[in-house]
Parts: sequence; C-alpha cells; structure tokens
Amino acid sequence: MMARPNRVLSVGLLTCALVLTGCSKDATVASPSGSAGPATASTGTGSDPSGTATAQGDEVRSRSGGFTVVPPEGWAEATDKAKSVAGIDLVLLSSKKVDDFANNLVVTAADGDQSVLDAELVKGRQQLAAAGRTVSSAPDKTIAGATAVGFTTAFAQQGVKVLARSYGIERAGRVYLLTLSSSQADAAHAMTEFDALLSTWAWT
Repeated sequence: MMARPNRVLSVGLLTCALVLTGCSKDATVASPSGSAGPATASTGTGSDPSGTATAQGDEVRSRSGGFTVVPPEGWAEATDKAKSVAGIDLVLLSSKKVDDFANNLVVTAADGDQSVLDAELVKGRQQLAAAGRTVSSAPDKTIAGATAVGFTTAFAQQGVKVLARSYGIERAGRVYLLTLSSSQADAAHAMTEFDALLSTWAWT
C-alpha cells in the first residue's frame, strides 16, 4: 500500500486555514503550521490580486504541472501568494467581492492513492464538525471525466458568512484536493464559475 503523505493534504486544514478572505483590503493565506507569516494579495475590484494577470480564455498550469485550467473571467492566479503552505498546487482568486469576500479556489497535491483520499475526506469532515463548522454532503463533480466527491462547510470568518466546497480526486498516484470558498450570498454564482472552470480541466 502506498505510504500516507504528510499533513499537507489535510482538507480540514485547507478549509480552516486557506480561505482567502476579502474581509479587508488584502486577501490573506494563512499557514496551517503557523510557522510562516501570511501571504497577502490585493483583491480590489478591477485589479489583479496576484500580480499574475490572466486574460479571458488563458490557460493556467498548476505548479506541479499535472493539470491545466482556464480561470473564470475576472479571476487571476495567486499561487505565489501561498508559498508558506506546503503542497499548494494552484490558487485562483476573483478580483470581485460579494459581502466583502473574494471567491477563490485552492488546490493541493500530494502522493497518495484512493484509500488515502477517502481517509482524508472522512477526517476532514470530522475535524471541521469538531471545530463547530456546519458540514454537509455536496453533489459529486466531474473532473476530466472522473468523479470527484466532497462536502460543504458553512461558517463565519471575520464577520462574513462563508461557504466552502471541498472535493478530492486521485489520479496516477497523486491525490488532489480542491476547496472553493465564497460568501454564502454568492454561493450559487461561485458554483457556476467553478463548474465552468472544471469543464476546462485537462490532465497533462
């Protein structure tokens, strides 16, 4: 059996610590370990939050090179703003805010098989429920022809009601965890954009 990867894969840590909030002028990526300072990205309307502009239709490659996606219009890559977090493969951040929150997608990648993924999703749900989050099931998603399973977490952060949708998928001995975070008020729109992004996902 493939060895369990380290905790960079924890979906609980993703949802608790990697919510890129737009509650202030900057969006913050917190390090799960707390050992490194936060990275910040401006999320002002009409600006590029990461400094890495992506024109509509431009393809973005993950840090590992394992996949590419086309971000929704108005989103930009912000992966470099999460250098303090191990396992980060891709971060995409919207330039717009709803209820002072910028929608974002965080993807991590680590070595692992389906059993590792299943265990992490179960543990993530348990951790988040224990932390007082409201955890519920989420409809499956299709990523490049494969089924991704996940769950939804609702909570408040810095006075903003947040909804995080976490999904996991395994491919070729690698486990990928995706967490889409949005304000609860913009949850439906965020999911529409997420579905559009997933339709462009291509393994490389």
